Amino acid sequence: MKTMATPDKLIELLTGKVFKVRNQTVVFDFDAAALYEVNIAVLHKTVTRQSKRFPPDFMFWLTPDEWQEVAEQISPGLSATKRLPPLAFTNSGLFMLSGVLKGTRVAQVSVLIIESLFSYKKIIDNDEFTTL
Repeated sequence: MKTMATPDKLIELLTGKVFKVRNQTVVFDFDAAALYEVNIAVLHKTVTRQSKRFPPDFMFWLTPDEWQEVAEQISPGLSATKRLPPLAFTNSGLFMLSGVLKGTRVAQVSVLIIESLFSYKKIIDNDEFTTL
């Protein structure tokens, strides 16, 4: 069965949900939970149980100051004090989530990520690009 996954579909799902923190591109736990359609408590519990799969370059907690800065970017005037700082998942961490979470949507997103990566690799490997 052929899926309808494309790099554009993944980009569409992540638009407005990707931020730069500590010079890394990240997706926050609440957006990752929404992407995979799981409860955020389930996401946190799973990550805690599978902590060996999430080294610091896959996932980290934002500091209160980092969260305040990001919250103001998301919505100027928003007070970040109403919510604890979120977990931030790098690309690797987001992909690892697809291997430890359960559910139909998780499987769909996992396939989408993999097909998007392979589509991207095909574009990069295309002979039309000049190698420097």
